[in-house]
Amino acid sequence: MKIVLKNIGIIQNSAIELNGLTVITGQNNSGKTTVGKVLYSLIDAVADLEKKSISDRYQYALKQIERAREELGILPCYPSYYIERKLEHVSVEVLYRFLIHGVEEEDITGELGEYIRKLIMELEKIDMETLSDIANELVEGMYDTKEKKNMRDNKRRALSILKLALQEITSDTKLVKYAKQSINASLAIEFAGQIQPVAFNDLDSEILLYRNEELCYKLHIKDNQIVNSNEKVFSNAPFKQSYFIDNPFILDDPVQVYRRRRRGWYVNDSFFDTTKIVTHDNKLKQILNADTDKTVFEAGIIEKRYRNIKDKIDEILPGSFTVNDGERYYVNGNVKLKTVNLAAGSKMFSIIKMLLEKGEIDDSTLLILDEPECHLHPKWQNAFAEVITLLVKEVGCHILLTTHSSNFMLAIDAYMRKYDISSLCNFYQTEHIEDGNFVAYRSVNDSMEDIYRDFVTYFSDVKMLRDEYC
Repeated sequence: MKIVLKNIGIIQNSAIELNGLTVITGQNNSGKTTVGKVLYSLIDAVADLEKKSISDRYQYALKQIERAREELGILPCYPSYYIERKLEHVSVEVLYRFLIHGVEEEDITGELGEYIRKLIMELEKIDMETLSDIANELVEGMYDTKEKKNMRDNKRRALSILKLALQEITSDTKLVKYAKQSINASLAIEFAGQIQPVAFNDLDSEILLYRNEELCYKLHIKDNQIVNSNEKVFSNAPFKQSYFIDNPFILDDPVQVYRRRRRGWYVNDSFFDTTKIVTHDNKLKQILNADTDKTVFEAGIIEKRYRNIKDKIDEILPGSFTVNDGERYYVNGNVKLKTVNLAAGSKMFSIIKMLLEKGEIDDSTLLILDEPECHLHPKWQNAFAEVITLLVKEVGCHILLTTHSSNFMLAIDAYMRKYDISSLCNFYQTEHIEDGNFVAYRSVNDSMEDIYRDFVTYFSDVKMLRDEYC
């Protein structure tokens, strides 16, 4: 796997290999997090794209159907038996329920487009005399010639809404436009609308993602928007899911339980409304808070698959997790501690452990860890490095991480050699170019001493300063 970034954030032109474990080091404000944000945005935007599209189209269609119903004004307010009697000459299979009760998602059987087609056909059959007769039976003389004209206009607008909705939900069958909208929205929220270099946003930018020699993603970006016209932006997603972990304190938030349904989450994350796109933090919370639907058999498989890794985590964090009344607890023997009271370092192990227990990490997962060692004592940094290495070796998970720690870097270096996964590891160091306005990612697989030299430089500087005053 390889990602190429051209003029993205402050990255001018760099290629990064993603074949197992990829480690990025460098100073602050050198674009280390940018690759992770891009990768998360790409993968999450198209994960279950077809299911997301179906869910979004249903939500959109339901709203448009209700708009059309409201355009007819007074009809839905009348007692149903009046309308039923007046519509005897019309097929009321779809129309009658639409006029009286509206429509719910579960009422739509079969293909959504076919339902709207039937609704349009049956609505077109109703003449103005029928509509005005219904009104006059209830309120004598209420509808004069002018009101009948208004009713004709209402009917015309209702039909226009339905026909436009039908056109929208039956177009873009290959999801070319939808994928572009999804990726655009995901990149925009992760980068707060600033995907391109802020000081040089007139540059053309590009994101490419390859699997072997196959081009999976191809995004041209201008004015912080994908400008691929009708060209496909992706053809084959290399991962099924991606999790971006940079904040262990998400476990402190109250637990809102999410339940999966047939067409997506109960919490609406529609791409038709870009304000509903969730951040990587909220996506992770959705997963951690979701009801588990694993059978006993599936749970047994997960336990067996991750046994060795969980044993390593249990050496640090041996308990389990439970949720009661919106609070998450860590349970270990007779101790039941709210996770908000766990140490920050324990929370990082907790997140990995919970993802494993839910079966969310496998060989189709990209795990992005942004400075995961920040809250870890060197002893726990070593343990976390071993867990990461085993996730790559035993599960086949792909991991991208950034680090500022010489100890953590050395631990990764040591465990990759112990578990013989050097061929699955790539190391990069960021470096400023062109008067510091841009950075590039330099592969240091053959010169990893450069990473340690950089760390030692600043340690030596403060040691010399200390020695000066001793």
